[in-house]
Amino acid sequence: MALVRADMGDDAIIVSTEAGTGESGCTVTAAIEDTFEIPEQLVETADVISMDPETRRQFLRQVLGAHGLPAHLTEQIMRDCDLVENADPALALAAAIDMGTSFQPIDFETQSRPLMLVGMPGAGKTITAAKLAAHARFAAKSVFIASSDSKRAGGIEQLQAFTRILELDLITATGAEQLAGHIDTIRACDAAIIDTAGVNPFDDDEMQSLRALAAAIEAEPVLVLAAGADAMESADTARAFAAIGAKRMVISRLDMTRRLGGILAAALAGGVAIANVSINPQVADGLSRINPVSLAQLMIPDDEPGEPNQKKAAQ
Repeated sequence: MALVRADMGDDAIIVSTEAGTGESGCTVTAAIEDTFEIPEQLVETADVISMDPETRRQFLRQVLGAHGLPAHLTEQIMRDCDLVENADPALALAAAIDMGTSFQPIDFETQSRPLMLVGMPGAGKTITAAKLAAHARFAAKSVFIASSDSKRAGGIEQLQAFTRILELDLITATGAEQLAGHIDTIRACDAAIIDTAGVNPFDDDEMQSLRALAAAIEAEPVLVLAAGADAMESADTARAFAAIGAKRMVISRLDMTRRLGGILAAALAGGVAIANVSINPQVADGLSRINPVSLAQLMIPDDEPGEPNQKKAAQ
């Protein structure tokens, strides 16, 4: 991984590894994702897929419905899509997503506050904490990592297994006062990551305890939200965590999800920016960046451009 990062940069990921036979070593395949930006004029008319506005509107409505986006949010996206002329469905959807949501990836070069990962039980906070720690470690940053997850059996042990491999000391702090005792160490490190126990976002006592934990070290709460959840539940969850200061979210389990309406609903109705996504369970691969174009492309698969619109929307 160190050789890959040195050769290709911090955003490179290992795609696959294959062991050799005998003493022949192994083959490592790495890649780096292109960075896309939506141009001011999305496409020239000559390049547009032959699809009239009404056909495009019907197709996109089918796509959003297949992804489980609620009707009122579908209408919002459709109104924004209609503002984009002479664009194929994917680029029109990308423009509409860009109008209604924000994308703010985590960057340890500019991150000044500790990151405190919050969310419901089972959302993937611990693996996300390990991925962030690995990314910071590979970037030669000094890392502080702590866990307050004393509720879940094996929660601390799971993170400890990852930090041991990364040669990091895991701090355990069950409350705000204990965590505040490490404030000087936290401020001295380049990257500070705190894993927390899963909470019920609709329980005021649990949420206020989480708010106190963040306030103790002036941390930024970052919501970890599992992709594939019910869209309205995701929106309500995002709103609840936004109320205690979460402005960004990491989407976990994107590799195991086909319906992405929950992500859009959380961003549109919950008002929380999309930071990064997790596309596999490998800690060393870290988190991936995503933008309006890549999210739209995920929602509209284009492996077979000639297949019927109805079949495409159902994928």
